[in-house]
Amino acid sequence: MRAAMQRPYRLSCHCGEIAIEVDAELSRLVECNCSTCRRSGFLHWKVDAAAVRLLTEKRRMSTYIWRGIGEGHHFCPTCGTAILRSGYPGDRVSLNARCIEGVDVFTLEVDRYDGRNDMPPGPLP
Repeated sequence: MRAAMQRPYRLSCHCGEIAIEVDAELSRLVECNCSTCRRSGFLHWKVDAAAVRLLTEKRRMSTYIWRGIGEGHHFCPTCGTAILRSGYPGDRVSLNARCIEGVDVFTLEVDRYDGRNDMPPGPLP
């Protein structure tokens, strides 16, 4: 199913300290069961980085780096909501579709990715 809301989409963390606007088609959502996604509940929506505009100040976002310096799990330091992941090929980012305002993710088509068994564990933090 498609969301009834029109582009651009607005995403925010739980407390509202981080807000992002995205001008991209809401499609190809992916749920992953890797060690970080299964803990955070991150629902991937991969888009071109150029389609994303940060509406709040960058200094309010925290980053957890695990596998490599070019990758990051970006979240709100106040409420802890994971909102964006960087480090994907082709200048793409992954947004947490659960953070889209006014959209019920239960109405959207979501694919599953077996990251637990497909990705090597990488170095421990």
